[in-house]
Amino acid sequence: MNFRIVSAFITGFILTLAIPLSAQSASEERQNCVTVITSGSTSRPFWSKVIEGATQAGKELGLQIYARGTVEDSDSAGQKFVLDNTMRLFHCRGLIIAPSDVSRNQDITRLNTEGVPTIYIDRDTGGDRLASVTTDNYAAGQLAAQKMGKALGYQGNVILFRLKKGVASTDARERGFADEAQKIGLTIIADAYLGTQVGDSRSRSGEILDQFDQIDGIFTPNDTTTIGVLIAREDHRSPSDVVHIGFDEQEIMIESLKKGELYGYVIQLPFKMGYQSVWLMHKALQGKTVQGQLHTPIEFISRPQPTSTESKATSQHP
Repeated sequence: MNFRIVSAFITGFILTLAIPLSAQSASEERQNCVTVITSGSTSRPFWSKVIEGATQAGKELGLQIYARGTVEDSDSAGQKFVLDNTMRLFHCRGLIIAPSDVSRNQDITRLNTEGVPTIYIDRDTGGDRLASVTTDNYAAGQLAAQKMGKALGYQGNVILFRLKKGVASTDARERGFADEAQKIGLTIIADAYLGTQVGDSRSRSGEILDQFDQIDGIFTPNDTTTIGVLIAREDHRSPSDVVHIGFDEQEIMIESLKKGELYGYVIQLPFKMGYQSVWLMHKALQGKTVQGQLHTPIEFISRPQPTSTESKATSQHP
C-alpha cells in the first residue's frame, strides 16, 4: 500500500503520519509543491500572514504549499533540521525560506546543485538564491527615526533597542534608524541587544530603562522587542510621553497604541510578501529568469488623532 507522509513541526520535533495515497498522486504532489520555511513560529501573526499569502498564490497556480517553522528566530540549528526533514519528506520542486542566519547559504547551495531553486523572504543573506522578496528594512528604520524626530522636534535622548546580531532584517532596520537618528539631531544614549524572546526583552530593557532619568524616545525593531519593552515600561514606570516606535503588529501593540503607550509602529505587508514569493517561484519553475531584490511596501501606523469635538472638550475641561 502506498502512503502519503504528512509532517508537522511541534516545539522542535517533526511528527510524521502515514496516510494511504496512490503512487500517481504522490508523484504529482512531489512535482507540484513548494516548501516555505519561516524563521520563528508559524503561529506568530507576521509569519501566519506570510503563509496565508503563499497559500493563496499556491491555490491560484496549482502549487501545494508546505509551511514549517522553528520555535524562535535565533534557532539556526532548528531551522536546518526542519528544512532538511521537510525537503526529504515532500521532495518539493522549490523552496521559499527566511534564513535564520548566513549559515543557511550552505544549505541553499546544496539544494541548488540538486536542482531545487530557492527564493528568500523577509531577509536576504546572499548566496545562491534566485531572488529575495523583502521589506526595505534599512528604509523602514529610517522612517521610524524620521517619525520620532518630527515628534520630538528633532532633538532629544533616545534608546535604540536591538533584537539579535546577525538577523539580517532587524540588523538593517537598526542600522537605518541609527544612521537617520544621528543625521536629524537625535542623541542615542543607549544601544543594546535584547534577544529574541519577549521575556528576555522585558528583563534586559528594564535594566537599561532604570539607568536614565531623561528618555525622550525608544525604537524597537520587531514585535517581540516592542512587546517586551512595553511590559518593562509598565514595571519601571517610564514617562508616558516617551515617543516609543515599534515594528510589526500584534494585538497588545494595537491596544497600547489606543492607550497612548505606544506612539506608533512600522508594519510590513507579510501577506503580499508570501504571495509574491510564490508567484516568483512559479515563474522560475517554468524556466523564466527570476533574479534580484523585490521590496514590498511599508506603512507607519500612528495614534488616532482626536476629532475637533474631542479637542474642544479637552481645552474646555483641562
